[in-house]
Amino acid sequence: MADIAVPVTHLNSIMGILGATKASLWPGVEAVGTLVAGISSGDLTPAETSGTAEALEDDFSPMLHPGGVYSYHFNPTGDHHFAGVDHADYTHGNGTVDTAFSVGALILPNAIASNGIITKFDSAGGAEEYRFWIDADGKLSLELHDASASASEVATGDTTLTLHRPVFVVAVYDGDEVTPDVRLYINGETDNDGATTETGSYVAMEDTASPLLVGCSGVTATPLLEFHGRIAMPFMTGKQLAAAEVKELWNIYRFMVGLP
Repeated sequence: MADIAVPVTHLNSIMGILGATKASLWPGVEAVGTLVAGISSGDLTPAETSGTAEALEDDFSPMLHPGGVYSYHFNPTGDHHFAGVDHADYTHGNGTVDTAFSVGALILPNAIASNGIITKFDSAGGAEEYRFWIDADGKLSLELHDASASASEVATGDTTLTLHRPVFVVAVYDGDEVTPDVRLYINGETDNDGATTETGSYVAMEDTASPLLVGCSGVTATPLLEFHGRIAMPFMTGKQLAAAEVKELWNIYRFMVGLP
């Protein structure tokens, strides 16, 4: 069976919603090889134990969806994750002030406790910036971290995710480091009230050397909080997505992956 062509109009629509500031999308049009190309400042490298490059077809089980994009399977047993780079487009604070950003993906979790989705968060190296993950209670969470102060602002969702059920998950931060507003979304619907819990004396995220990672946190040679399940079309943008824009993205994503 031949691969289905990806509708360029849908990718253009996604990028139009994400805007022109630090916008990144990894659509997932590859079924073989050691690269997931990004509409971005950097690509993603499929990796396994100790960060060794690993071909998609060997361990990531690419699944073709009706919209012509692939989802990929991540298994902690082999430390499978996607390794990005450390780039200014993936940093949203300078140690003094934060800037707005939004991050999301379509996921199908086979585990719902302490699973990284998209992170720039090396806790072992003391170089944490943020992590969008499923927390220990099975709920969506976005942690903003001030590395030098060892302080955090954490937003947590209200809903415990369900195993083996595909969901479109998004976190939106307004960039106000003094009184942060972080909105979490599941399938286009708000899943919290925007409040965060502060630990320590949070000032702002810092520009650390942590790489962007999909499917874990830490660094590529030592992945932590490893995701188990499928991830499709991760994105990030340097803007505060409006609720209507998140809903619009959900409608495009559900078409691309064949959800009702």
